[in-house]
Amino acid sequence: MEIIWKHTENKTFLNHESRINLEYAARLQVVKILIKEAEHLMNYLSLVGIQIDASNGKVSVHPETPEPLYSKISDKLVQPNAPNVQEPVSSLLATAHF
Repeated sequence: MEIIWKHTENKTFLNHESRINLEYAARLQVVKILIKEAEHLMNYLSLVGIQIDASNGKVSVHPETPEPLYSKISDKLVQPNAPNVQEPVSSLLATAHF
């Protein structure tokens, strides 16, 4: 399975811990969907692409994922709990030590 992070010019972003949690939740959900709905397709897990929008945490199946994997996963995919979106810290403040 490939995780594709979609980056936009949006000024908000997910912190590192939120990105890790979101990626883990997406991977776990996809594996559970395949085991429950189409266990015979588990050998093709490497063909699955999951796209995560880094600005808002939205998870979707990448359009290049082949059928029937795309349909099986996208029909059952539930958005993981959206982690808190944080405002970026200016580079000046990020380097300041208090």
